Amino acid sequence: MQFISSRQLIDNFRNCTFDESQVGPYFLAHMILSAASSALAFGHSSIWNVPQGLAIIVITIFGVLHLKKRNGDTFGELFVYKYLCLGWIVTVRMTLLAVPTAVVLVALCSITGIANAIHPAKVIISIAYTIVYYWWIGILIAQSNDFRIKSGSAAD
Repeated sequence: MQFISSRQLIDNFRNCTFDESQVGPYFLAHMILSAASSALAFGHSSIWNVPQGLAIIVITIFGVLHLKKRNGDTFGELFVYKYLCLGWIVTVRMTLLAVPTAVVLVALCSITGIANAIHPAKVIISIAYTIVYYWWIGILIAQSNDFRIKSGSAAD
């Protein structure tokens, strides 16, 4: 199972050597992370949760359509496998980037005492995070489809 590097998975998709049984650990990790992030998201509710939720739904719809386009405009060609496996790697990468951001935000709230005023910033960060998430997976999915261009020939 890959955590940060996507190279091996991209090569497996390019060369048609991806084994369906490999998707299990990625699926389980993705579901655990989704459940954990949902649990954490509902810690403190505010009026900002509604626009944030609606924005995330809209971004998710357009994000999945973007991924479909990057996959050759099809939900076939191992789309779900690519999403789960490459999405896991993007999630790990983005979590490594998000943790320092969260630490800074918590520190600013503690220092300034304006915890309620941080909600709009959290919404903007959440929306930006979701957009970057789909954009980054789209790049990796497109790379996984370019086997003839990158390797020089289909026989390589």
